[in-house]
Amino acid sequence: MLRYFAFLAIFCVCPLAASPPRATHDWAALDTLVDAFDKAGAPGISLAVSIDGQTVYHRWTGQADLAHGVPIGADTRFNIASVSKQFTAFAIMMLVDAGELKLEQDVREFIPELEVRSPPVTIRHLLNHTSGLREANSLLQLVGTPEAWPVTQARSFDLIVRQRGGNFPAGQREEYSNTGYQLLAEVVARVSRTPFPDFMRSRIFEPLGMTRTVVYSDPKQIIADLAVDYAPVGDGFARAHSLSATYGSSGIISDPRDLLRWARALETGEIGGTAVIAAMAERSTFHDGRPAIASNGQECRRFRGLDTWSHGGSVGGFRSFLLRIPEARMAVAVMGNRSDFHKAAFAFNVARALVADPSAPTPATKFRPETGTDLDRYVGDYQLFAGIVFSLRRDGDQLSFSMFGRGNASALPQIDKGVFMLNPARQLRLEFRDFVNGQATEMRWQISEDGYIPAPLVVMQPVPETPLNIHELEGSYYAETLQQVITLSAYRNTLRLRMGDGSYTLLDRYQPDTFRADGDSAIQRVKIRRGTAGRVVGVFISAALADDIEYRKLDDDKTNSGIFED
Repeated sequence: MLRYFAFLAIFCVCPLAASPPRATHDWAALDTLVDAFDKAGAPGISLAVSIDGQTVYHRWTGQADLAHGVPIGADTRFNIASVSKQFTAFAIMMLVDAGELKLEQDVREFIPELEVRSPPVTIRHLLNHTSGLREANSLLQLVGTPEAWPVTQARSFDLIVRQRGGNFPAGQREEYSNTGYQLLAEVVARVSRTPFPDFMRSRIFEPLGMTRTVVYSDPKQIIADLAVDYAPVGDGFARAHSLSATYGSSGIISDPRDLLRWARALETGEIGGTAVIAAMAERSTFHDGRPAIASNGQECRRFRGLDTWSHGGSVGGFRSFLLRIPEARMAVAVMGNRSDFHKAAFAFNVARALVADPSAPTPATKFRPETGTDLDRYVGDYQLFAGIVFSLRRDGDQLSFSMFGRGNASALPQIDKGVFMLNPARQLRLEFRDFVNGQATEMRWQISEDGYIPAPLVVMQPVPETPLNIHELEGSYYAETLQQVITLSAYRNTLRLRMGDGSYTLLDRYQPDTFRADGDSAIQRVKIRRGTAGRVVGVFISAALADDIEYRKLDDDKTNSGIFED
């Protein structure tokens, strides 16, 4: 385990006045953060920090390969996952600057295989996560192809262009989308007439001297010095087996020092020039004036009075985060090969050690949680995703939390005005900022420093007291957009769904004609579709960020419904 202190040379050359504003430079605090992952027989992390474009701190710890006892080193590489999105956005902006496309163009002008949608999905919608297109990774899971299986860009693209319908009309709201960035990679390839991995290498990586960075485009590809990714299991770790080779949204392999070279380029315009840099910083706004948070592969947030630009990445057991603080002339790049690494919180803790808080100290005041009927404004059901509903109820002077208003409710302590702690270990919080007539209209599921997921207030309908008529639901159903058959059948007085890959999911009715998966499944919601006289003619299935995929009920042929009964 080594430490690289190039910052000593910088401090010898630069006068003290040239230091970043409000700097503290508590390097010992960074050592403490890294040392927390210095454990025998465990995967680890690699951290690098730059000031004024120079690497001033680089330290690493843990194992790159547990099976062969290979430690993480200065040259260990990681899959940076969704941090890749800002590279894709940059490539698009280069083509815009060259006059080869416009952000307001319909993406179908470049990818005519896509469904005609109204309003049309534009390049800008893809960049801003406002396209409303279904999530590609969820579509892959529905057809039995998780990221632990070899997945190619062509396989994912085929599923995307076969889709009919979507989650919402383009521009209506912001919803994180890997689909959009995979399509942007295809746009780059078609407009430039260059395969996307080659475009990135020749136009971005090589000019910046990012010699450790490549696009992972083939599941069979062997990449030197690439760490193995892991997930905690019991008292140890197991291989996470990330073999997805989709790109545009993910797929770049890099190391922290190369990411710092990229971070500097986003400040200097070394490639692309000032026009591209300015375009990367633009933010679209919605009809109510709210800015889009995650435009162009970067999220803009305030930190200690300064603007920060950041994005994280998660795939398999790989975790990564790139944080830029331009006014402090600082960048933080951190990577890990363990799925329990909270990379965003770690990166901002690094920033806290290096950038002073400008606010004047104020006397500590004891927060007084709301009590009694004051808590009623938070009470309700909030839909995080299709088939995932958080229920908040009041019990005297405290809120309680449960799923679908069922089962054992857990206490939800209030830690600030409109803020409740859901999971202290992971810093999962529920926050409320939007109210109408004193009633919360949206809950924010705040995930540490990674950002939040909005969950609107929904009105739940009572489940009919009459027993479920399983017989009318039994049968086979076909989805043209997935080219997949599923089967519904009775199983121990409940309904069971069999996927095309042979896996089973028990269904639990939580709304009239609406079910959720009872257990671990790619499926989150199943809604029954009825025709004339109430006859069941199909179902709509939703997965994470992939809503209401239509399955048509086949003729009343139940030959497949009981074959695998046990």
